[in-house]
Amino acid sequence: MTNQSRSRIASLYGRFCRIANSGQSAFLLLIRVYIGYQCVISGWSHLHNLDKTAQFFASLHIPAPKLNVVMSAMTEIVGGAMMALGLFARPAALVLTGNFIVAMLSVQLSNYDFSFSKLAAQIWSDQSPILGDTAFPFLATSIIVLLFGPGWFSVDGVLRRWCAGKGAQRP
Repeated sequence: MTNQSRSRIASLYGRFCRIANSGQSAFLLLIRVYIGYQCVISGWSHLHNLDKTAQFFASLHIPAPKLNVVMSAMTEIVGGAMMALGLFARPAALVLTGNFIVAMLSVQLSNYDFSFSKLAAQIWSDQSPILGDTAFPFLATSIIVLLFGPGWFSVDGVLRRWCAGKGAQRP
């Protein structure tokens, strides 16, 4: 392969990457708004069905079930709204990530006699306990926002651009 061919391939690949990167903020906006809204609805539902949800939490051996329902619901409502808006999105995503890891572990452990080793063996051979869990899209989105940020179309993005503009005007 000649240098000219390699240069042409590198140029095409660079162009492809720039085009793909241009969709990042729109993608982050879509998943933030959708999953953030779903978090708010889920948390609201937990609060409005407190006794039923607390019974479910108790069946998972979660201590102080009512208190934990309220804490989880408020995490979903506040964290979901913050993530949807892109306001302090990374800290919100961090808290939501913890919330959904606990939710997934609690449910999946109950499916495997509360045995970490049985659950780990099942996940090692078949990822369906993770991928099939209803909390998985919430967890995945929270991790994406935690690692990549909320994107350009967010309150955080506006604040970042505004602060950068203010910093540029200083002598």
